[in-house]
Amino acid sequence: MPLFLQNLLGYPAETAGLALMPRSLAMAVVMPIGGLLYNRLGPRLLIAAGLLVSAFSFQELSHLTIVVGFWDVFVRQLWQGVGFSLIFVALSTAALGTIEKAKMTAAAGLYNVVRQVFGSVGIAVAATTLTTGIARYHDSLAEHVTMYDPTTRQWLATATAALRAAGSDAYTASRRALDLLNGDVTRQAVVLSYNHVFALVMLLFAIALPLVLLLRATGAPRDEAAALIGE
Repeated sequence: MPLFLQNLLGYPAETAGLALMPRSLAMAVVMPIGGLLYNRLGPRLLIAAGLLVSAFSFQELSHLTIVVGFWDVFVRQLWQGVGFSLIFVALSTAALGTIEKAKMTAAAGLYNVVRQVFGSVGIAVAATTLTTGIARYHDSLAEHVTMYDPTTRQWLATATAALRAAGSDAYTASRRALDLLNGDVTRQAVVLSYNHVFALVMLLFAIALPLVLLLRATGAPRDEAAALIGE
């Protein structure tokens, strides 16, 4: 998301940070509430709700465009923070709730290591998918942007005329118009690739939903669970 906001939408770092802030704020507010609800509802309902909310947030992110507004991103990040909070609280407590107190430190360390390692693997896979998707979508879009297409010819003629009016000679104006057109195609390909990655993440959340049935409630003391969640 920081790359999308800054490289494609042209947001400065401060504005991009503000657009991403709702996720962290939502997690700060919802995580304590999730800890309280765990004792009443158990892990299944909380994690299922978190998966559904997270899937919804990524489904909404999979429809981004080059002209998406600040508040559109803001609201999507807010939902994402709510979903992540419900998942993290319940999953951490369920995973470590049956561990003996003497082994709790080692178990928590192993749990966090596994989460960090596979989180990094997921980021690497997403980045690779994004890069390959950009090339694939660029080729697909470029097939329709040819001199045989009336819209393309009109766009190039307008751009070339504007560049010549700005002082460029005919050859330079023509080449720059082609570069501008290629830049537009590339930006659209990047947006489509981002949407593809977000849709895949949404699908992963949906696939994980049936696995909730394998969970069972645990009797972890609330103080220990809170400490683990804090880590």
